[in-house]
Amino acid sequence: MGGKDGSCIMALKVGIQLYSVREDMEKDPVEAIRKVAEIGYKNLEVANSRADQDPGVGFGVPADQLLEILGGFGAKVVSSHIRPIDDTTLPAIIEYHHKIGNKYVGQSADFFPDYDTLMKRCEFYNQVGKTLSAYGMKFLYHNHYHEFQKFQDKYVLYHIMDNTDPQYVDFELDTFWAMRGGADPVEVIKRLGSRMHMIHQKDFSKTTDSPINLWTVKDPNVPITRETFGSGFDKKDFCEVGTGIMPIQDILDAANEQGAEFVILEQDATQLTPMESIKISMDSFRKYNGIEWE
Repeated sequence: MGGKDGSCIMALKVGIQLYSVREDMEKDPVEAIRKVAEIGYKNLEVANSRADQDPGVGFGVPADQLLEILGGFGAKVVSSHIRPIDDTTLPAIIEYHHKIGNKYVGQSADFFPDYDTLMKRCEFYNQVGKTLSAYGMKFLYHNHYHEFQKFQDKYVLYHIMDNTDPQYVDFELDTFWAMRGGADPVEVIKRLGSRMHMIHQKDFSKTTDSPINLWTVKDPNVPITRETFGSGFDKKDFCEVGTGIMPIQDILDAANEQGAEFVILEQDATQLTPMESIKISMDSFRKYNGIEWE
């Protein structure tokens, strides 16, 4: 596959954000990872919201033991969502994730009550990314819909892009949430360009009564907070890859054109069991073009 400049473009590798199977992870994380890998997801993105207690992948496994477990399943950690990230937690986070070979560290969500806070957070992302860079790692920013609010007539996401250093900060675009924010995911992919290393993919249900654009039920001039984030949509909005309305082949094509590395399934909610859900999405991924199977 060739790019516009004639260069060779590698196809996307499929992965999974383990938040998709969080209930199974809570019961038995090793067994959950075994099942996920058996379905075909060998590239794992971990979700750890207790980094102040566990700098690793969130279930108390030392790095050496995790490598042994993953090796038995032919799996690896390729990215991570971790919080809290601060001066006290970052050294241990780096030590653990560098040891397991994970080069992308990010966080699942951030909130910006005003423009000044946004600029301070951009400065923080740069600082974290600069620290990570000494270990061959990079900070990735992951969006939801509220990064498609505007400060000073520009999307929050584009302020982050324009006020962070490409040496230290890049992006993981959640295409579903970009669409829910009223943006065209393909156009956002083009805007992020080579700074977009991964996309998060799920699908939007054909049967839900919710609006696609959340700004039709929310005031776009009122900044979203962690407390108000979840209003205006429900679990029935989410469905498995290939079963909804999103132009997924167009999204994959655009991501490949920009040289992205991974398409990561993140199934926030499902009407099925988590394992049934991710199996359907895997079956769909196998039908699309522009995906590389290792």
